[in-house]
Amino acid sequence: MKSKKFLIIYICWIAFIWINSSIPAEGSSQISGGLSYELYRFLHLNIDFELFHSLIRKCAHFTEYTILGILACLSVKKERRFSMIAGCILVACLDETLQLFVPGRSGEIRDVLIDASGVIFGMGIYLLCEKIKHNKSVI
Repeated sequence: MKSKKFLIIYICWIAFIWINSSIPAEGSSQISGGLSYELYRFLHLNIDFELFHSLIRKCAHFTEYTILGILACLSVKKERRFSMIAGCILVACLDETLQLFVPGRSGEIRDVLIDASGVIFGMGIYLLCEKIKHNKSVI
């Protein structure tokens, strides 16, 4: 492992994701709906609120897994980063499976694809930042 500190944060982040997924639909909708509504009002949008709320929830999926992808890169050596993609996608699959057992929730393949895209995006951000850092140190 590259850093035990980042591995612990990585594991805690997975727990955070799974805890959020274990909240029944009614509670989850109240949390995300309240946040979405406040943002919707603040931005004075002229689109359907339900569409906006759905986009916010999907962006939350993407963002959670973008962070997971970055943490995966930080927690392992360079040679193991791409094997972590499979691990992160497994986390997404287990997350959606968990939701099958939570009242009012459902597991969606679409969400696994959004999550996987977030992981790859996060790893890409990390690798880009690493490349920029390396190139600046050469100059």
